[in-house]
Amino acid sequence: MILELPDLTLTRPPASSSPSTAPCSISAAPPCVPTSARLPAALGLLAALVSGCASARFEAAHRACDPAAEADRADALGYAGPPDDSELRDRAARNHAAAPPWVVGQSRVYPLDPSFRYEALWPASAGASTPLLCRLTYDAGRRRGLFAADPLTAVELTTVYEVPGKTPPQRVLGPDGVPQMFVLDSVTEFAPGDALRMAVVDRDVQWGGSSATDDPLITFTLPYRSGAALTGTSGTMWRGTVDVRCEHLDALAAQSAYVDALMQLDARLQRWAPRLDPDDWDFGLAGSGMTDLRAALERAASLRGWDAPEVRERTGRLLGAQLCFERAAAPEVARRARRSHAGRLGELQLAATDYRCEAASSAQTACRLTVDIANPTSNSQLIPAYPRLVLAGGREVGLLVERVTIAGREVRELAASSTATVIYRLDVPLRADRALARPLLLRERRRQLFSASYRVEDVPLRLAD
Repeated sequence: MILELPDLTLTRPPASSSPSTAPCSISAAPPCVPTSARLPAALGLLAALVSGCASARFEAAHRACDPAAEADRADALGYAGPPDDSELRDRAARNHAAAPPWVVGQSRVYPLDPSFRYEALWPASAGASTPLLCRLTYDAGRRRGLFAADPLTAVELTTVYEVPGKTPPQRVLGPDGVPQMFVLDSVTEFAPGDALRMAVVDRDVQWGGSSATDDPLITFTLPYRSGAALTGTSGTMWRGTVDVRCEHLDALAAQSAYVDALMQLDARLQRWAPRLDPDDWDFGLAGSGMTDLRAALERAASLRGWDAPEVRERTGRLLGAQLCFERAAAPEVARRARRSHAGRLGELQLAATDYRCEAASSAQTACRLTVDIANPTSNSQLIPAYPRLVLAGGREVGLLVERVTIAGREVRELAASSTATVIYRLDVPLRADRALARPLLLRERRRQLFSASYRVEDVPLRLAD
């Protein structure tokens, strides 16, 4: 059977028309090429037409958006708000509350831009009024015994930092696979007699709050002395050696870097041109440059604190830009979910059964997505470990596997011809009762082997409201 389609001609609205009032349309024209050539050409033109209309609708909706009409932009976006931490006081508490809702996996009290060379702002020319920078370096070569802290992989430093009596323990992550890290404290108002306590642990060690230090590489307690560098070393251990140096940033250099960060952020906000291309690798906010905007904001906050008036004002502007993007993108993301009929990731069949966000015992909201995953093949399969959740406004949220069961028994992989129930935990706390925070798609991206191309797979989530 040969399917014949008429040629498809795109009829554009007049130049003076707005995309929101003059929609794209398709009109038929007499066939003029062989049938075998018309079908792929027609499908390609139809795809371009759909994409062009989606872009026009998105741009029109974005132009019409007024974020100033929303009293609480973070709440409108569905963020759950900062986790409770009643132990914080003074500036530490204010910074914790003022940090943007997307700050997860890193201290809300001590902002840090990992790409910025804070050590270039050493040495200090003043006392305790500028941020204190601590550099910690791990040396596996200086040790007794045969093995370092981790004989198979590089140590990934994490520091638990506190100023007893002023700040409770704060867990600060170092970069992946790098034996050096920085802790920047732009919050604490130091005085002679204060002590800096640091426990240096490997990335997978849990510490802080009510938990005890679990086999740290080393712990330091450095007495604070105004105008002098604070240094220490772990000495030679079988695990290796950790050196630490803390010193205030130069006042003039820190102020100049702060002003530069604000100016760069303002320039990027002025150039902000959101785009919506669901088939792109960096779809949505990331593809529009929101990652760079947030990095610039974090750099400014690290030099003055989240509670600085200039930083708070720009945090509100970033939330407004995200809110307008998501409200304009929501109809297009919903259309994509309706057009996506496949419930498959590779050879696996997926069906979402539950999505809920609720307060945990720690007063922090936790969100979980439950998915039944069937393996119809004759071979065992790995559970999709790192898919992304696409929310209603096109925002992508990371997922972590929390539990995998088959008939109530926990498993690590999906056996042949079996179905597992997988509970994923979202890495950002949300409120499920907000429209923009409802999930629509599960997305997985894969780079093609030996190629620069990639494949994007979307699974629509058919969940009851």
